[in-house]
Amino acid sequence: MTLLGIREAVVATADLPAAVAFLRRAFGFEVVEETDGGALLAAAGAPAGRLRLIAQPGAVPQDAAVWDLGVRLLGIYSRDLEQTVEAIESAGGASRRPVSYPYGAATLSELVGYGRDGVWWTVPQAVTGAHRPSDAYAADPQRLHSELHSVVLVVDDHDDAVAFFEAGGLGTVFDGTMAGSEFEELVGMPAGAELRLTFMGGPEHRPARLEIMSFTGVAGQRTDAGGGVQRIVYFCDDVAATREALIAAGAEQADDGTLRGPAGLEIALVQEENR
Repeated sequence: MTLLGIREAVVATADLPAAVAFLRRAFGFEVVEETDGGALLAAAGAPAGRLRLIAQPGAVPQDAAVWDLGVRLLGIYSRDLEQTVEAIESAGGASRRPVSYPYGAATLSELVGYGRDGVWWTVPQAVTGAHRPSDAYAADPQRLHSELHSVVLVVDDHDDAVAFFEAGGLGTVFDGTMAGSEFEELVGMPAGAELRLTFMGGPEHRPARLEIMSFTGVAGQRTDAGGGVQRIVYFCDDVAATREALIAAGAEQADDGTLRGPAGLEIALVQEENR
């Protein structure tokens, strides 16, 4: 029994055509399914790591900071960060400059940008042979951006959130505290603040993966859920057993069958063959 990877992130948007246009221009996503009031976007060749947009006219998410609680960022790999800056800005978003910093025994280059609907983006440089699995890159090694690489959940009780997802079968790939000028520049946090990051994945580290973040030295707040990321859809090898394990770990059950986890995160579970 285990969570395997995030099939899609569900995002509410006040302007569906504009949100679709941003994702296509900034990251090369394409519409693979249209519904009444929504659209599913994917990177070519990727059965997971997708984005489902839900039209929510009039929804105006609060101007959330990176360190506010909830799903605050979505992660995507880039082959060339300077090209990514140009792509985000030409699509109408904003980007902080790329920063390089120690990551375990390696060095990672990354940028953080802002798109639409209260969603921030964390974009690490994809180093050939060193990045986590990506079906989009496997299908097209010359592609600039991958499918969703990760979903980032900001919490106030870090250890509790890690334990929750461990109960669902995820393992910790990396866990560390990050501080200093590089990280202050990367995410815009004030001097002296720190962030803790736990990177988690299923047995094969399939995309999209989960990052849990918490901050000290800067006050996060719970923002209105009127827009932005509403839920994540996880594929797993046994829906019933995974659901029971997450409920035993503290998940709340919603009327529509979804679960509510740390920081109010909505989680839907689907069987692996339906991913």
